[in-house]
Amino acid sequence: MNWPCGKELLERWKRKRAIPVALYGALLLLAVLLYGIGDGWFQGASRDGPASSGAESLETRLEGILTEMRGAGRVRVLITYETAGERVAATVSTLDESVSESTGGASATRSEQSRQMHQPATVTTEGGQSPIILVEREPQIRGVIVVAEGAADPTVRLSLQRAVQAVTGVPLSSIEVFEMDYLT
Repeated sequence: MNWPCGKELLERWKRKRAIPVALYGALLLLAVLLYGIGDGWFQGASRDGPASSGAESLETRLEGILTEMRGAGRVRVLITYETAGERVAATVSTLDESVSESTGGASATRSEQSRQMHQPATVTTEGGQSPIILVEREPQIRGVIVVAEGAADPTVRLSLQRAVQAVTGVPLSSIEVFEMDYLT
């Protein structure tokens, strides 16, 4: 019986392992292309609603700064939105016109067709083609709820409302501040 030597065994092992490694690499590349790399990469879609990553970021930033205010204590913030954010991309328009004439015996016919196409204008980047964004509109905030440990004090409550108003531009009537339940 002819047994393979160490070198042959190593080559066989490499060939058998090459396919799964290539498959895992292709799946990883596909995941990167589909989900991108950045904030929320491991969490996937984080919240329902418009501008979820922007909403979480603003809520987290507000919680961080409001917690630092004198007398506020622990703070939680919830922001609701009236409209979603919007990105307006530049477009390239093309007009395709065609004229055809036919003469068949005693009658002549002429037909004209025109077709206008709009496609997003793109720019080539390292990651491929990206649309050119002309305008980016932030989502419109409907209201803000703040729950704070120190909200029983009217001065703290008003300070929290004014701070939220300064950051969001929402009128005071759309900002509610509540006292936090100490059991949570």
